[in-house]
Amino acid sequence: TVYNVLNDLKKPNETFTAVAHRYHISPTAAAYIFDRHVNISRRKLPECICIDEVYAFSSSKGDYVCVLLDFNSQNVIDLLPSRRKYDLMNYLSLIPREERLNVKVVSTDMWETYRIVTKLMFPNAVNSVDKFHLVQEFNRRFERIRIDAMNRVKPNPNFKEINHSSCEVTKHREMQKQYYVLKKFNWLLLKNDDKISDPDMEKKYNRVLEGYYNYYDLVEYMIKTDSQLEEALYLKDELKRFFDKSDTDTAKDNLNELIREFKSSSIPIMNEFGNTMVRWKNEIINSFIKVNPEKTKRVNNGIIENRNKTIKNIKHNSNGYRNWERFRNRVMYVLNDDATYYMYPKKKD
Repeated sequence: TVYNVLNDLKKPNETFTAVAHRYHISPTAAAYIFDRHVNISRRKLPECICIDEVYAFSSSKGDYVCVLLDFNSQNVIDLLPSRRKYDLMNYLSLIPREERLNVKVVSTDMWETYRIVTKLMFPNAVNSVDKFHLVQEFNRRFERIRIDAMNRVKPNPNFKEINHSSCEVTKHREMQKQYYVLKKFNWLLLKNDDKISDPDMEKKYNRVLEGYYNYYDLVEYMIKTDSQLEEALYLKDELKRFFDKSDTDTAKDNLNELIREFKSSSIPIMNEFGNTMVRWKNEIINSFIKVNPEKTKRVNNGIIENRNKTIKNIKHNSNGYRNWERFRNRVMYVLNDDATYYMYPKKKD
């Protein structure tokens, strides 16, 4: 029964209650078995570390769990109950300096604390800002532009055609169509797909727009509605081109050109994004460093985002954890394939 319980808890979708019912024991007994047999230690710091936070455990130190991951092996190094600078500094200061000096690259999002901690605790490492987080920050600003454009053409819900001229009625109907497209097909603006840029794609009849449209036509309809939206879409394509065409040798020059594009934009919120890229310029350039043994793969936080999803599932399936050590051990036990249990219960100190 003990081994069956431990083997089942290796699966992320299993809960202590479900496993307990399966083997006719109480949930408390299942948790007791897990606590006595599973105690996962911190892994040694590798050359390339990914750091990210996930909303998964509420404690006196905050609601975010900080995840440290080995980029090359894809194993979780450790899980911390806080992402605050003070707590991270305390934790890392307990790790031998020789081990910390071995770290060469630290990939994070654009949170200032991670940049400070990297500089102070990993003297030989460079900080890299993951492409995903930079694009995510751009998408938030782009979405703000779309919403503003949509609000500018929002039709009056109290409009009565019978009380207005034919010209006003025509204008109102056109505003309804523009609002409909911006609200219904907004996802097309941020999607990178060849079908969207193909004007020869099959067209389908749209009842609201009273005509035949494909994805390309719908995007064209939206950007003709608002000049700022058209400019923002151009800048989005420029950002994508930067990541697609740049490498370690050309990233600096290409980024400088991209920053000039954003700072010369007529849209204030895009000027601000240009300033953001200036502040994180070195970290963005570092994201083109290839860190796997074959030197073919750029550092990124895609793997850790996948692990964060599993961590959230572990939390949601169990309706939350109150015991931090149990939660940490469960996550490490599930996420690391080579993590296992002790054959015999560990003796308490």
